[in-house]
Amino acid sequence: MEIRSRSPFIKSFSISSVPLGQEGLVHIWGQNNTTLKQALGISWIIRDPDELLVELYPDNKDIEWSDTGAGQDHEFIGGRFEFFKEGTYTIDAKLFMNRDNPVVVDGYAGALCTVVVEEEPEEPEEPEEKINWLPIILIGGGVALAAVALVPKKTKA
Repeated sequence: MEIRSRSPFIKSFSISSVPLGQEGLVHIWGQNNTTLKQALGISWIIRDPDELLVELYPDNKDIEWSDTGAGQDHEFIGGRFEFFKEGTYTIDAKLFMNRDNPVVVDGYAGALCTVVVEEEPEEPEEPEEKINWLPIILIGGGVALAAVALVPKKTKA
């Protein structure tokens, strides 16, 4: 699974139908779009469908900073985590500039992905035998009722 977004964040970059049990790894690229070298900082929180914490980046609750040249990108990479619950996972990510007095310059808060349980492919079932009964009326010496069943031919698999 890969979600790509360039800063500024796309307002909705979530994906759906992630199979239960897959692993996630968040990479976010921040860009210094100024003409000076800047300190870029980032933090994000990922929560499961029950709002429980899945990942806090960086894990020490502080902003992770990187000195980034003018017009340059910096990649921030989180840790691996498992999608272990069905439902929508969310992310709240913030990109900062100015280490001494941090200012949020971009961010995204919303759906990260929707995790689904993949159903096992079902084996093809034999078609239900539909029996068509055709009444036959015999007339002679009295009335007799009988019926004939028409059973479809089974095809070889």
